[in-house]
Amino acid sequence: MTAAIFAAISVLLIVVAIAIIVIVIRSGRRRPTRIPIDTRNASELAMSTEAHGGPGGDSQGPTRRRFFGFVAVIAACIGALIVKLWSMQVISGAEYTAKAEGNRINEYTTIAPRGRIFDRNGVELVGNRSTFAVLASADVQNDKLVIQRLSDVLGIPRETIASLAASQTQGAQADRLIALDVDDRAVAYISEHPNAFPGVRIESRTVRTYPNDDLAAHVLGYTGTISQEELKREINGLTYESGDIVGKDGVEQAFESYLQGDRGIKRVEVNAAGEVVNAVDSVEPVQGNDIRITIDANVQKVAEEALRRAFADAAVSGNDSARSGAIVCMNCNTGEVIAMASAPSYSPSQFIGGISSDVWEEMTSEDSAYPLSNRCIAGLYPAASTFKGFTGLAGLEYGFVTDSSVWECEGTWTGFGEEWPQKCWKTSGHGSIGFHKGIVESCDVVFYEIAKNFYQYSENETALQDYLKSWGFGSKTGIELSGESEGRVPTPEWKKKFNRDAPESQAWLPGDLSNLIIGQGDLLVTPLQICCGYAGLATGRVPKPVLLHSVISTDGTMTAVDGARYQGSIIQPEFDQKNIDIMRSGFRGVVENGSVSRVFEDMGIATSGKTGTGEVAGKDDYGWYVGYGPTDAPEYVCVCCIEEGGSGATCAAPAVRSVLSAAFGLSAEHVSGSATEER
Repeated sequence: MTAAIFAAISVLLIVVAIAIIVIVIRSGRRRPTRIPIDTRNASELAMSTEAHGGPGGDSQGPTRRRFFGFVAVIAACIGALIVKLWSMQVISGAEYTAKAEGNRINEYTTIAPRGRIFDRNGVELVGNRSTFAVLASADVQNDKLVIQRLSDVLGIPRETIASLAASQTQGAQADRLIALDVDDRAVAYISEHPNAFPGVRIESRTVRTYPNDDLAAHVLGYTGTISQEELKREINGLTYESGDIVGKDGVEQAFESYLQGDRGIKRVEVNAAGEVVNAVDSVEPVQGNDIRITIDANVQKVAEEALRRAFADAAVSGNDSARSGAIVCMNCNTGEVIAMASAPSYSPSQFIGGISSDVWEEMTSEDSAYPLSNRCIAGLYPAASTFKGFTGLAGLEYGFVTDSSVWECEGTWTGFGEEWPQKCWKTSGHGSIGFHKGIVESCDVVFYEIAKNFYQYSENETALQDYLKSWGFGSKTGIELSGESEGRVPTPEWKKKFNRDAPESQAWLPGDLSNLIIGQGDLLVTPLQICCGYAGLATGRVPKPVLLHSVISTDGTMTAVDGARYQGSIIQPEFDQKNIDIMRSGFRGVVENGSVSRVFEDMGIATSGKTGTGEVAGKDDYGWYVGYGPTDAPEYVCVCCIEEGGSGATCAAPAVRSVLSAAFGLSAEHVSGSATEER
């Protein structure tokens, strides 16, 4: 409100007040009343007039008092109005000006595209494309006619649209996303018939594209509309609005703070009817940063194909239930993961625009084998004989075994008493066997003997478990992805707590330790933990796995990430160099003279590794193989676990050979494994 307007209103009020006063004065004057005089009674009339305050008396007193009281009220009202106008103009003028401007100018934000995702070599894994979305206000849920028209135009069942229109996941008053990635014909029809679709609007958006289809689905993850819970949490310290698209899993979620763009702002002038009459100004949205991840698209393709071939190899050997598994390949020295494949898999594109409840139920049912689960980080398995690499080193470190130790394997071991016999995988026995050969042929009796020494070790009943934990087992590796499992290294304390409702099962028995020593019993690990552990056996340091390679800002500036140092953690277990050399010699022997020698012959590079075949109650055996190379200067390590795949030498070792070959730029042709009962 301007000063001129203020002055004009003040003058107007004064004029109105004067007019009222004049009217009151005029109405307060009494017109003289003519009284016929009877001369005969003149003297009496004079006396009466004098007695009652005649013309010279005080008969106008009450009228004057009422008049001045009324004037005082009018003056007070005018004064109050003047004070209020002065307050509005002088004291709160700026505030009211802003409010008036706000009633005339509408401001709203525009969604920014997310950053793209590339592999380490610049191959695009996730991109963007422009599309249209149909949104409806909260009132549409009560308009059956509009819901029916949307159903007819979009080809979506009326019940589905009604459900979406009633959804409050984005807020009670927020517009509801009815459809995303809508075809041009539907967009044109709705836009050309606004009166038929009150409360419905079209919005331009970007959606994710996947140039390599489902490649690395578990690594990339998927996106979705932000939930009310996420809005309250303010993910990664960012400020979001209802309807924003955020990462829900994988690197989309892990690197949300990089990928999320900055919303734009548009200010428009509207008239009294709320119609836009002019664009005032705008700030364009800024696309999120692009990122490169450590995955190598070529190696990833080989890994996913290797899993499919592993299932086929398992079926040939009679294990036709194999359809789930995991492969991880990483740089031994930096922790950079170059391939991470999990099966069964899924298509991230299914989540564009939201996933239906039917599809979600199907993907999370037991019959589907849980395709959304990343078995590389969340799958929990008995490590089987791959664990002998760590338990064997523990035996060397505690002096319970040396490279000259010799045992007699007859196929059955009774070191804890005749009442508790335990079998070697080779039931006919290995005969006289030393430690090196015990690693190469994975003799269980050799490791039972080590377990017996640990069980009898009086200084620390959890000495073995403590050493295993120093290699990272029983803890998350710390990879950036959510959903990682810790695994489990069983101890007497854990067993007592786990069986708190079954006191008869709480005692820590000798068999618990002999099962742990060969990677069975209550031990649980993830494939990524085994991969990191063997990276440590190969190099002497356990790296923290990483997926972020570099961040590319909108101006093209690239910020490199230096492997494990970026994560700030490398596990440095304690060991004597001569002891780890004994273990490495055994791993080399597995490839040169063990059950996988035919798989790795003529590969073109020397590698080392260890097989494993895990026993799971009620299921076929789980096949393991983990290998690294080159043997003398390790660069890459790869692990494969095939659920119900049988022997690791048969199904898992060929897969690891293919992936390591791809990592080294060699031919990744498939080589069939050898059928064996080795565990």
